[in-house]
Amino acid sequence: MFDVPPGPHRVEVWVPYVFPRRAGRASVDLVIAEQGVSMEYMAPSVTFAKGSLGPAGQQKSAGFKTVHAFNIAAIVLVVIAFIYLRTR
Repeated sequence: MFDVPPGPHRVEVWVPYVFPRRAGRASVDLVIAEQGVSMEYMAPSVTFAKGSLGPAGQQKSAGFKTVHAFNIAAIVLVVIAFIYLRTR
């Protein structure tokens, strides 16, 4: 939690990483009222994807579908290779 005065602000968030130095960058411009605001950051599933920053509870991880698809493809490939080697 950060205390900032009411008014317009730019919020930038990232994850420190080796390469790139700032992975999962996300930013938003907002106007903070007297009562404050709650934000949520979601880091991406893939290093080079953008992060997600916005209202709490509404963020989704970028790249999840891509990672899931690659995992399914890898499993299918291993099963096919296993079947091929068993029939030889």
